[in-house]
Amino acid sequence: MASLWVAQDYGYFRRQGLDVQLLYIGGGSVVTQALLGGDVQFVRLGANSVVQASLRGASLKMIGNTINTLVFSLMARPEIQTAKDLKGKKIGLTRLGGSTDFALDLALKKWGLRRGADVAVIQTGGMPQLLGAITGGIVDAGVVSPPTNLAATKLGLKELVDFGEIGIVYPNSPLATTQSFLEKNRSTALRLLRAYCEGIHRVRTDKEGTIKVLARYTKVQDPEILAELYRIYGVKYLEPIPKVRLDAVDEVLRSEVKSAAGVKASDFVDNTLVNELEQQGLFQTLYR
Repeated sequence: MASLWVAQDYGYFRRQGLDVQLLYIGGGSVVTQALLGGDVQFVRLGANSVVQASLRGASLKMIGNTINTLVFSLMARPEIQTAKDLKGKKIGLTRLGGSTDFALDLALKKWGLRRGADVAVIQTGGMPQLLGAITGGIVDAGVVSPPTNLAATKLGLKELVDFGEIGIVYPNSPLATTQSFLEKNRSTALRLLRAYCEGIHRVRTDKEGTIKVLARYTKVQDPEILAELYRIYGVKYLEPIPKVRLDAVDEVLRSEVKSAAGVKASDFVDNTLVNELEQQGLFQTLYR
């Protein structure tokens, strides 16, 4: 979320004439419901949630994406040393059907473990609640993202897998809206995306300022954790131009679509806004 937070705090949305309120809603399925209910106009959520909702008739579009891999870790209680030790155990997720659920599916398939039969999968809520469930013994392991994985390591939990190192191309952080909103409010969407891109640039080029914003929003004060957060989200994985990669969406479709005929990645993506900003010379100006 760093690019959103920076765009908000540095006034990039206001500069585009937009009065933006950032709301935290834990879990992709709940975020999708808020979008479809009209409570929010844009969302940041897992691509699999966009695909699932659209296949059910919601017609959502990903209009930007900043990270193209799964930045998650599977953290476990210290007595669990290998994937084999998970058999018969409980694994926590933020929300069933969200991106943490998608990541867990990949790991379970890799290890030959079956939901229900071999492991129990439990929905716990947001990342802080999930960490509390692991340390409190409610679940034995959980799929978490930074900085929760860093805090978990400091608490003595073990990282069983770093999904970012697996090499899977996945649209981890798409910005999405509904097709109907785009048709009626394209100018608003374009201005919001312009401010978002300026936020991305600020994150990539202003380490000190970004770390201050990260500290305020995450409530993390540990300099070591903040520096690692910036390394991961501001340097290692953050894309300068937030186009949605169709090959990354294809990875989602291979997992999510079992029988839908004729479904293709472009059905869930609208890169025309980023393309328009590119044609206007925005990125050339930002990164000259």
